[in-house]
Amino acid sequence: MALVQVVFASFSPVSMTAVDPKTLPVTTDLARQLRAHVDELASPKLRGRKPGTEGNRAAAAYLEARFREVGLHPLASLGGYRQPISDELGDNVIGVRPAQAGTSARWLLIGAHYDHLGGNYLGADDNASALAILIETARSLPPLPTHPVLFVAFNAEEPPYIRTEQMGSQHFVDHLPAEIGSPSDIQAVVIMDLMGGVHWAPLQNVLFAAGAEKSPALYRRLLETMGAADRETLDVRRETLGEMHKGVGPSSPSSRFTSPGSRLTVLPVGMHLVEEIPLMGQVAFSDYDAFRNRSVPFLFLSAGRTPRYHQPTDLPDTLHYERMAATVPWLRDLIERLDQDREPYRFDPTRIEFADEVATFRPLVEQAAEWGTRIPGTSPISLWKLKRDRDWLARLDPAAPRPEDVTRLERLSLRMQCLLTDLPVCFLL
Repeated sequence: MALVQVVFASFSPVSMTAVDPKTLPVTTDLARQLRAHVDELASPKLRGRKPGTEGNRAAAAYLEARFREVGLHPLASLGGYRQPISDELGDNVIGVRPAQAGTSARWLLIGAHYDHLGGNYLGADDNASALAILIETARSLPPLPTHPVLFVAFNAEEPPYIRTEQMGSQHFVDHLPAEIGSPSDIQAVVIMDLMGGVHWAPLQNVLFAAGAEKSPALYRRLLETMGAADRETLDVRRETLGEMHKGVGPSSPSSRFTSPGSRLTVLPVGMHLVEEIPLMGQVAFSDYDAFRNRSVPFLFLSAGRTPRYHQPTDLPDTLHYERMAATVPWLRDLIERLDQDREPYRFDPTRIEFADEVATFRPLVEQAAEWGTRIPGTSPISLWKLKRDRDWLARLDPAAPRPEDVTRLERLSLRMQCLLTDLPVCFLL
């Protein structure tokens, strides 16, 4: 207790200000188009897109119209763009970009859920942000030489349907359209959720990528899109995150691993760092789970939760549209790289990339542990714990992790997520 009192007394009353998304410029045509999709899907007239409601059905109709507009094909076995889940809940919306070689090859799938909580919970970030990126990626992607691509807007992802048979993605996997065959005929899945939020300055231009570590060839392709084909380059790239926050611009040599002209930095994290909850174990948080449970290689993309998560304040003017715009060409690049692989990806549910995870967290924790660059709302107790984590990471040999090191990094990740969501119990972690 004496140490805690000293920590409390040592800080000045100056506070770290959260990023105000309303101050972020929207200057490109693509960003404005993404904003238009979000404005429609998260409009008050759709009443939060709760499954089974008129607003949910209106969202499905909007997505179907956009799929048709960008030239996606319906699946013949479905007789259109809809896959019914139930009369009570509604439909999944599915469009296909056929491959140049026909549809005999294994499938790629890009997906995001379109339902939300309903009422005055309008769900701009969750998950209109990902749907907007889904639509514009489909618009920009030509037929690939090898793999047909499924673009899927899943329904019924939110509670109480998540992790149940009624969840749209689970229904899809359990009732695959005839053209697809079996889950083993899916080469890889990319799931997007919470793609537009921003709260803490060091993450303003960051997207997290999880799950690919379970499949070595998929992970290699992910690193290629990040400009990092080997671990040495990846480590250097991590160091640029701290430099960028100190004012080094995107055209600086230190940010050379960000795509030219892009404000996007993609950082790998392991699924175990996202899901492992003390006293609860592994808890899945999005549509990737239905595919993982059938050993389908997957990548989960997200900018992470903010204090607006599952709140009425999750509105269209709180998103970072230029970062969303930078995601579209990056995702197209990734998909085109995946198309080069004909051999099935191996899937190992226990595989992690610990050294890369440590490289991701070191510069973030270094900033989170300083009073002037802390996550907004960080208490002195949490800051003290983060300083200890920072010192531990500095000493850690990531090439030889012990089980207790993996557990501690999981707890550190959970603490960071808690602070970024501004939950009041973060000091307990």
